[in-house]
Amino acid sequence: MIDEKVQIIKDDEIDLRALFQVLWGDRKLILKITGFITFLGILYALLATPLYKSTITIYPTGESSGGLSQLQGMASMFGMNMGGTESTFHIPDIIKSRTLQTKIIYKKWDSNSFSSPIDLITFWEINVENKFSMNPLAWFSTSDGNMNLKWKSSALEKLSKRISVKEDKTKLIIVDVLMEEPELSAQIANYIYVGVVEFTNINHIETAKSNREFIQERQLEIKEILTATENKLKEFRSKNRKVMDSPQLQLEVERLLRDVEIQTQVFITLQQQYELARIEEVKETPSVVVLDKGFPSVYKDSPKRKLIIIVCIFLGGFFGLFFVLIKRLY
Repeated sequence: MIDEKVQIIKDDEIDLRALFQVLWGDRKLILKITGFITFLGILYALLATPLYKSTITIYPTGESSGGLSQLQGMASMFGMNMGGTESTFHIPDIIKSRTLQTKIIYKKWDSNSFSSPIDLITFWEINVENKFSMNPLAWFSTSDGNMNLKWKSSALEKLSKRISVKEDKTKLIIVDVLMEEPELSAQIANYIYVGVVEFTNINHIETAKSNREFIQERQLEIKEILTATENKLKEFRSKNRKVMDSPQLQLEVERLLRDVEIQTQVFITLQQQYELARIEEVKETPSVVVLDKGFPSVYKDSPKRKLIIIVCIFLGGFFGLFFVLIKRLY
């Protein structure tokens, strides 16, 4: 051990020679601390569950429906605000949503560890009551309440950490999925595309159905108005046989004819829009397209054992030096 009389700081300046003597004298302690932290890092790297990453890249289609845009214009003509022509989604939000991730955890997946397809709650053994947990908080938790909800919550929390979504400036969306099995990570990554398309298609169909129903209701209203206008014209003509002899009667006939023509054109336009709405209701337009599908990874993505060991060595050395200096200064 270095002599206690050696002073590191002299005249408010660090004596580098004295500092070196102190560190050299306590080199064994520094090495012990570094070795201990490195050992912990190695232990973690060996015991941590290997995870494999699968990646898909997708692009939003960005297509808008011409038919629905015309329907919005028609709604505006009648003083109704129907909002956008089509719901616009932020695809990363859909991917990270509980709705889609709930479908993922309850879907049956093929796994090399099980003979039959299983859901992720079973795969992660979240529903195994006697399983030992490394989380100290779990040691004091009780089993009261709905266990299915607790299993679901735990699975969603775990899955959320396993899925990462990035969107670059070109709107390219990159989705990474980490799982214990490479084939399983690829299955989930590819299903995410399917889930996004299903979610947006359902919303598209509901929006188109709502628009069709609006057009249909408006058609009935216009048909009643058109019938009433035609009957009014018919009644006026039956009561006024000599229209040509009266300028006032001619003017009234022209007004009635104009009303009939306007309502007829509106009814024809609504009929055209109704047919477009029916087409939109049955048409399925993918909201995203896949550029690269997910494939099973050959190499594990984590834990990165070499990086963990290197970081632990540097951390151990830093804490060792810090501990020695604090001990000498105080």
